[in-house]
Amino acid sequence: MYRRSDDGSFNRWDVQSVVTVGSSAAATNVTSAKILGIHTDGEIYFNFSSSSSASVSTANDLKLAAGLTFINVPKFSGSGVSQYLHHQRVGGSNVTMRLVHV
Repeated sequence: MYRRSDDGSFNRWDVQSVVTVGSSAAATNVTSAKILGIHTDGEIYFNFSSSSSASVSTANDLKLAAGLTFINVPKFSGSGVSQYLHHQRVGGSNVTMRLVHV
């Protein structure tokens, strides 16, 4: 599916595979996305970085509530730099996270 951006070009709506967010931090490559559509069935901690080494601070990172949220993907400076979404569940049960790259 495509959507038209403000400059008249078309952006892709690219559905990703479901991710299980567990008790350990994990990283998902989101380099191709400008915006993420995120749907979770539980709370998660999250952050973005240019490193594929998963790291989440349960004391300092943002929490995302269950439900649907759209977030801009921060772009890090430099040519060929990748962007990663780091995530970890808040509670005692794994969380299902659905991602759409826009």
